[in-house]
Amino acid sequence: MRKRVLVITGIAVLVIGAAVFATAKAGLGLNHFQGQGRGERRHGPGSPEMIEHMAQVLGLNEDQKTQIKALMDGIQASEEARHQKMEELHKQMAVLTANGQFDEAKVREVANQQAAIHADQIVEHERMKSKVFSLLTPEQRVKAEAMHQGMREHGGGEMRRGHGGPREGGPEKN
Repeated sequence: MRKRVLVITGIAVLVIGAAVFATAKAGLGLNHFQGQGRGERRHGPGSPEMIEHMAQVLGLNEDQKTQIKALMDGIQASEEARHQKMEELHKQMAVLTANGQFDEAKVREVANQQAAIHADQIVEHERMKSKVFSLLTPEQRVKAEAMHQGMREHGGGEMRRGHGGPREGGPEKN
């Protein structure tokens, strides 16, 4: 069971890594994947730790690790631009709604802009997932898909609990 949980955790990192990076860069409260403030990422997508974890779980070779890291590094500029735009929109929303103000048309306009940025993040996530899957062997794809399916079935539970350990209060099965 522990091996299955580790496989599920690894693929989840692979599949949702780009989305988590995008969301974290958009300032939506996932800064635990980044360094403090505007510092360097420590454990986020593309980090050496994340790439190594994926390599172990999926059995990536050096070429695959290099290519995946390059893909993740390649989206950094577009994610930074989206992050800056999202910060600007958050500030606009704060001004629009300060002291209980509410102009629905203006709030809706800013909200629609935020939604468009979020849609771009989702598209980028799915594009990244597709590119990463194209680098995997058939056996690695099976592992990745099984892990992704496990995450869907468990609602990301293994990732929320940390490093794929057993559920709290539940017995660990092997």
